[in-house]
Amino acid sequence: MAIDDLDMMSTRELAVELGFPDGSERHQKAKAELTYRQLKGLEQQQIAIQVQIRAIEVQRAAATTEAKAAEAITISAKAAEKAARAAERNSRYLLWSVFATLIVAIASALSAHYSYWSAVHPR
Repeated sequence: MAIDDLDMMSTRELAVELGFPDGSERHQKAKAELTYRQLKGLEQQQIAIQVQIRAIEVQRAAATTEAKAAEAITISAKAAEKAARAAERNSRYLLWSVFATLIVAIASALSAHYSYWSAVHPR
């Protein structure tokens, strides 16, 4: 393979080129290509790290949103519990008012019956 094709060489072929004497042109070019590949790999790692950091930020925001949703659900459940207690209290009041109305209706019926009896059977 020609020296100019270093960017197309595999890592194994590049290692063979590094086997030439230190001062030779082939060794220097292979060493430069290896350094370039390492820097390119570091650049890709930095991009991957930035993507991971962004993903962590998104996960953190999602966790915050989930916590707020859970808090809202808790508040809603407490409000529903209060509404249920109020409905129970109102139903008790309604039941007692029905009993009171029944007693008043019975008293009214007895009063009407007594009035009728007194009018029909005077003493």
